[in-house]
Amino acid sequence: MTCMRTISIFPLCGSRGAFGMVLCLVCSLVIGSRSVAQPDTLWIPDQGGVVPYVVQYAPVRMDPQYKRIGHFTFDTTKVAVELGFKRGQTSGIYRAFYPDGRPLIFAVYGFGSLHGDWTEYAEDGSITLKGQYRQGKREGLWAFRKEGIIGHYKNGEKHGKWKYFVNGRQNRQEKFRKGALKRTRTFGQ
Repeated sequence: MTCMRTISIFPLCGSRGAFGMVLCLVCSLVIGSRSVAQPDTLWIPDQGGVVPYVVQYAPVRMDPQYKRIGHFTFDTTKVAVELGFKRGQTSGIYRAFYPDGRPLIFAVYGFGSLHGDWTEYAEDGSITLKGQYRQGKREGLWAFRKEGIIGHYKNGEKHGKWKYFVNGRQNRQEKFRKGALKRTRTFGQ
């Protein structure tokens, strides 16, 4: 018996709906079936689109601590994903890679949930998304560089100022409180 899941890992647009779906799928990847090898799909940005790559994992072990590694099925010598496990739970560094070995995602887990840095990289190696998690929820400053958005989260919800940029110039600012939009200000072009 095998379990097939689809994981979408590419620069996020900042919407909580898409983000929630991606986070849910990433979590199902790392805490999924514990008794069999798992094939999964890693969606990787490629020249403006995304390309699916099948990734194969060995079964989750119950060792006190180890690194779970997923390989691309088209070339099992290439690592697609590395994830730390402690006492059967995701804990430590999570890394996803482009097929040529360049970094795609760097994240930190703390005993079963995202807790620490989250960084996504573009094909050229530049950072496209940067932020932090606290107990599985976005927290603090997040920068969506490709989209030109900088904003704050508190307990997983937009909170405080959100700035939107076009061609390096700020064109809009929004103020949120506990996820609710309170004020919008636009700037002349």
